[in-house]
Amino acid sequence: MKNAIKALLLAGLLPLASAAQDSTQFIKGSWKELTAKAKKEHKPIFIDTYFEGCHACKDMEVKVFPRPEVKKYMNEHFICTGYDVFKEEFGKELCAKYFMTGFPTYLIISGEGKLINTGMGYQEPPQFLQFLENNIARYKAGEYLGGFGNSLKTDDPEFYRTFFFAKDRKYPDSAVVKEYLLKQKDLFKESVFKVMLVCRNLPANYREFYIKNRTAYQDRFGVELNKNILNGLLRQDLAALPKQLDTTAFEAFLAKQQQVYSAADWHEIEMYYAENYLLKTCKNAKAFLEFAIAHKDLNDNRVRYMRFYMAGELEKQPELKDLYVRWAAPALTENSSLEAISMMAYMCREGYKEQAKKYFTWAVSKATAMGQPADNYRKELEKLGS
Repeated sequence: MKNAIKALLLAGLLPLASAAQDSTQFIKGSWKELTAKAKKEHKPIFIDTYFEGCHACKDMEVKVFPRPEVKKYMNEHFICTGYDVFKEEFGKELCAKYFMTGFPTYLIISGEGKLINTGMGYQEPPQFLQFLENNIARYKAGEYLGGFGNSLKTDDPEFYRTFFFAKDRKYPDSAVVKEYLLKQKDLFKESVFKVMLVCRNLPANYREFYIKNRTAYQDRFGVELNKNILNGLLRQDLAALPKQLDTTAFEAFLAKQQQVYSAADWHEIEMYYAENYLLKTCKNAKAFLEFAIAHKDLNDNRVRYMRFYMAGELEKQPELKDLYVRWAAPALTENSSLEAISMMAYMCREGYKEQAKKYFTWAVSKATAMGQPADNYRKELEKLGS
């Protein structure tokens, strides 16, 4: 009897086991079962990786996956599944295979086992739906991240496997990592790329090769993972700067570094330098905000999260608050995240009435569209009056 049930399951005649995210009919299954089902139904697989206690993971499960428009699209276009990366062995294997260290992370995989794309973090319904639509377009066009092999089997070195499966995760010994890297001939190989991600200080030949071939690495392994490698290089660069604020040295440093990196990457690179040097190293919020304004930084996500770094100073120093409001004004739009919009709305209540009204109006509209409570935003608008 058990063998008969297993045969029916593999044949796709019985549904795979339901997963925790039953709001979108998520299923459970092995790699073989999932890819077989994807081939049969001519759909890619959507894998949600999460863990218990992850707030962003829970928000996706409660606020995003059940939204009617999201649920409908996922059910029509994907085989949906999800795995706890700490409790389920398959979840751990996926982490090691695709170097996943932040959650939630989403994997889009074809029935042939090809990785189409990845995504991560909490995404509001409109942005998440756009992410799904973009990846269906990639699937139909046959676009994949070809650097990853088509099965869970890899030839990763033992120290890499240990890094992912140890309870007390620690980066492997630098000497061991470098010894491995210096022996490799194919620097685009999947296992080599993943070891580059756990190398805290890339050998000089790897650094030079990576900067020269960064676009090719992104095409093979995706944008998100390559941010990790680039940020590692940028952290190394910053070690050349003095610990105390020296604007002349910083300007000279930027001029030098602009010759190293591509024009396509440069704006985000200079903002990374500014954030990590001016604010995090030199503790100078004013210098950072003036830099962000002068360099027309329109990254609304940075506007969102930098608020947490500067919270105390903004309350005490009106000049800083004024700079922050000026920086945010061109960066935020009605399509920005609800968190960013509402954060700025509350910040602007005192002293920036017109901005506050605009942001609260956007917040009401966005929260309503997302099926979330909007009464508090309406009350704030009433207090602000006409």
